[in-house]
Amino acid sequence: MAQYYYLVASLPLLFYDSVSIPSREDFLVTCRQHITPRHYRLLVSTATADLQAGVASCRILDLWRRWEISLRNELVRLRAKNRGRDAESYLVESPGVLAPQAVAREAYAQDSPLQGEDTLNRARWGYLDELEVGHYFDIEKILVYALRLQVLARKALFDAHRGRELFDKVYSEIISSVGEN
Repeated sequence: MAQYYYLVASLPLLFYDSVSIPSREDFLVTCRQHITPRHYRLLVSTATADLQAGVASCRILDLWRRWEISLRNELVRLRAKNRGRDAESYLVESPGVLAPQAVAREAYAQDSPLQGEDTLNRARWGYLDELEVGHYFDIEKILVYALRLQVLARKALFDAHRGRELFDKVYSEIISSVGEN
């Protein structure tokens, strides 16, 4: 099994509250120089949106995909139930994992969508902690790092101030359209 001592040691440490993170593109460029072509294909397949079965994979990515699909399926069920709809046509086939179901319920119960997203991202981070145990300089460590970058990139998209501005704008438009009628 290949060990990537230099690459792992050269990567900046990531914390859930990290503000400055390398871009996915920069990370992939750096990794391409130091890992095997097969491992690079695995790394590219870590894209969060890419949850299909049959993608080049390994144990860590399979566990991550099962967990993430289970989480998303539970969110679909909760949203569908809230809207009085049938969720079955929106679910992705998955062997199902129980832990994300409690996370989804906790996130869904939050007072604001921003708090719900934070709950989901923190749970993802925690699960990545579990997956990383015992991996120090191998490809699994690098794959977990790539997934962490994606969690942090997603988290960076949520800006409470900008969200409030957009909400106020939409709300004002709704109020003015109601006032015109």
